[in-house]
Amino acid sequence: TAATFEPDGDTAAGDNAAIGYTAAEGLILTGQGSTSDITFKNDADATVFTVPTGTDDILFPDNAKILMGAGSDLQIFHDGSNSFIDENGDGNLNIRTINGSAISLISGSENMITAETDGAVTLYYNNAAKIATTATGVSVTGELAAATLDISGNVDVDGTLETDALSINGTTVTSTAAELNI
Repeated sequence: TAATFEPDGDTAAGDNAAIGYTAAEGLILTGQGSTSDITFKNDADATVFTVPTGTDDILFPDNAKILMGAGSDLQIFHDGSNSFIDENGDGNLNIRTINGSAISLISGSENMITAETDGAVTLYYNNAAKIATTATGVSVTGELAAATLDISGNVDVDGTLETDALSINGTTVTSTAAELNI
């Protein structure tokens, strides 16, 4: 019934339910359950999050959101089928690396996109690099199939250039097996 409750001392492994305090750790909650060691609930008796037994994980139920920012601008949640990172404010969603590490989008063990600091941004198809930025432009690996491709600058083809029709400055280029006609 006191207005304040001041626990004193640490808790220990094996405590069924204990509240403690140390100067280094601050408030300590310890529990030992068959499914969760600690369960936080709201006033409607719904689980907000748990600490699964024997882990240092935090488990949020489906549709529970981690909200950050004064206007809940950043939201991270799982809806039971898909996971979301939502930017709901006025600013951008920035993914930043401070120490110069690369940023990668990976599915399982397959690369999808990598972005190197001061280097290439690479797009992958089935874990094979297909398009990468370079210091002078872009590098395309594999067959390029496009209805229209506009290129400014030089084209360097390492291999065979195959085309059904080629037009240079409005002049059609034709060829036979023995000659090239411009």
